Parts: sequence; C-alpha cells; structure tokens
Amino acid sequence: MKTLAVDIGNTQVKAAIFKGDHMEDLFVFGPKEPEQLMHVIRQYQPEHSVMSAVGRGADEVATILAQHTKLFRVTHLSKFPFSIGYLTPETLGMDRVAGVAAAQALYPQINCLVIDAGTCITYDLLTAEGVYSGGAISPGLQMRLRAMHEFTAKLPLPVFIEPSDFIGRSTSESLISGAFYGMLNEINETIARYNQRFSNLQVLLCGGDVHLFDKHIKKDVFAARFLVLQGLNQILKFNVQ
Repeated sequence: MKTLAVDIGNTQVKAAIFKGDHMEDLFVFGPKEPEQLMHVIRQYQPEHSVMSAVGRGADEVATILAQHTKLFRVTHLSKFPFSIGYLTPETLGMDRVAGVAAAQALYPQINCLVIDAGTCITYDLLTAEGVYSGGAISPGLQMRLRAMHEFTAKLPLPVFIEPSDFIGRSTSESLISGAFYGMLNEINETIARYNQRFSNLQVLLCGGDVHLFDKHIKKDVFAARFLVLQGLNQILKFNVQ
C-alpha cells in the first residue's frame, strides 16, 4: 500500500510517499501551504497517512489527512517498536521518536545516537536493548545567529555562508564562525561522550543542516536528511500490521 508521511517542523513541512520501505517521492513546503499537501494526495492517492508535529498548523494538516486518508497521528500514547525511558513522554517531540524508529530499523540491536540538525539540534539515544533514553536539545545554527542579533544592540544578522576558515575577519564572519564551529565542536564532543559510555555506537545525522556538518564530523556517521519521515513510516507499519 502507498502511505503518506508528514513531519511538521518549526520551519518547514516535510512529506514523503512510501510504498513499503521505499520512499517514492519527497516534498518540502511552507507551513501555510496546505494546497501543496492536497496536490500530493490527489497525485498519489495514498490509503494511509502518518504525521508528527512540533510546529504550527498541525490541526489543519490533520483535518486534510483525515478527510482523504486513514490518518495515524503519532503521540506519546502511540505504540512504538521500542520502550520509552523518557521521564516526561507527554512533552517529548514525536519527530525525535520517529528519528529513533528509523535508526532502529536501519541498525537493529545496536546503540544508536540520532542527531537532528534543524531549527534546534537534538540528540537522542536508543540503546541496543531497545530503550529510548532521551538526550539533549540545543539551539540550531540559525537560532544561534538570530539570538546574537536580537539580544545585542549592534551585532548584525548575517546571511550564512559556510566559512572557509575558523578565523572570522569581519563581524559577520566572526558571528558565522562562532555559530558554525561552536555547533560543530558541540556535535563532536557530544559524540565523544556517548562513545565513552556506549560501545559499538552508530551515529545517524539528519535535519535541514545535515549537509553542512556531515563532512566535518570526526566519527563515521550515517547521514540522511529526511530520517524522521522514514521513522514515521516505520511507526505506521508497526501500528497497522
């Protein structure tokens, strides 16, 4: 059967058509463009849909999906192919859980660290025993740049261009260097900490900024920008079979 997976983030809405485990097509659009979603539904006519939401506009999208497909909306009360060891599951973003679901499907019975570099950067651990244990949340790249601009009187908001050197030779370059290399150093140090505690650790990197960091990370990683959509598809399969 064809299924439609929809991930409503803080900045973008991501959607994909799956047939089994195969992603047939991929779509990215703004949170205020529901007509784009209708176009996907009309074109592919999926029987089932699955969605997670951390951004705005979730109810409108859910209404569209429920009208035209058999909608499964992922919440903390859903069934997952692993146990949840998080202390406050009701506050847990389901995009984080979906990333972990994809990791488990790709690397079963292996310690997995999923790093999602989006509006925020999240770190999520799934143990080899199948327990989602939590992780960390910190500001993403654009959030770091915007915070320095909005919480100071004179620092500008630079247009991000990937730095060729860590030494910034202007204020804009210095801001970009601080945000980019600060985030990169954070990622590498976090991986090192998890490596010390968990053997045979597989790191997976996803999110909108994955292309900026994957080549600079010291440990070999599996990079897949739309890992969350793959995980939503896995959660749907687990619940409808």
